[in-house]
Amino acid sequence: MTNPLELLKTEFPKNFNQIVRQHKAVNKVISFCDDENLYFLFTGMFAEVNGGKGINDELETYFVNYLIDKYKAQAVGRASAYALEDQTTFIGYDMKGAANEIWSQQNNFAVDDENKVTHVDDSYTNSSNQTPINTILHTYFDKIDFPEDTLAFLNNLYAQVKPSLHVVKLNS
Repeated sequence: MTNPLELLKTEFPKNFNQIVRQHKAVNKVISFCDDENLYFLFTGMFAEVNGGKGINDELETYFVNYLIDKYKAQAVGRASAYALEDQTTFIGYDMKGAANEIWSQQNNFAVDDENKVTHVDDSYTNSSNQTPINTILHTYFDKIDFPEDTLAFLNNLYAQVKPSLHVVKLNS
């Protein structure tokens, strides 16, 4: 089998960029893969299932590690929109493998006057295997012994978001 992080580096941006073009918007997404599938979890729906609250860094850490354990994922990533001081907009991809290897890349995109995405550059302008764009990446694959009440909360949250997981079959 292909190295899971290498697989994620190839498949995550390609599939997510297609989704961005289709919906003309960049939403924060968490992606992870097992041997057969690439999973996408769009975080915008958390306000609906988390009592009107979005997903903060602590919940993201807990929930991503819960999903890694549940799916036996070997690589996980996140993507979201960023803007540099010069107003260059890019999709920041941060990925981490189970062996603590990391990869980050930036894909530039353009929007029209209504802030709808009109173009996504498929080639990346900056990449790194040392410095993530968002440091929350470091919390992925942390072993967390959840207290019973936290685990019950995560189980309930998972039951609510599972129908919204977008699954892409991999050809590995």
